[in-house]
Amino acid sequence: MRPGRTLSVLILSVSTVSCAATTYDTSITAKPAPTTTVLPTGTAAVLLPQLVTEASTLSSLIVGQGDKLAAVERIEALWAAVSAEVTGKDRDLATEIGAEVVKGRTAAVLDRPASADKVYRDLTALVKAYLASA
Repeated sequence: MRPGRTLSVLILSVSTVSCAATTYDTSITAKPAPTTTVLPTGTAAVLLPQLVTEASTLSSLIVGQGDKLAAVERIEALWAAVSAEVTGKDRDLATEIGAEVVKGRTAAVLDRPASADKVYRDLTALVKAYLASA
């Protein structure tokens, strides 16, 4: 086969495939996921220990193929509920706790149980420091 003929066959086959009709199945509809989250209520003294307790389960959920993202969402909701209060009292600790919450999500998404354990240890120390100063 000559190079010119090979090129002609290639162009003809590509143009034939690109002319195929496109159809869309309109019977398939996707329901939007709920986007509302109810924040827990309470003081930092009450909710931060719950945040640490929730963080303590993250590693085992990652290893055991549990609902790790639900645990992360609970951690994030607890932090969102008290972050303003903690920031008002100790901005540096609030920044550190917020960073650990983000690291918790990363550990869950990337399936890193050791990172989740470190997040738990760090959150335990940070929350103890906050509660001791409050």
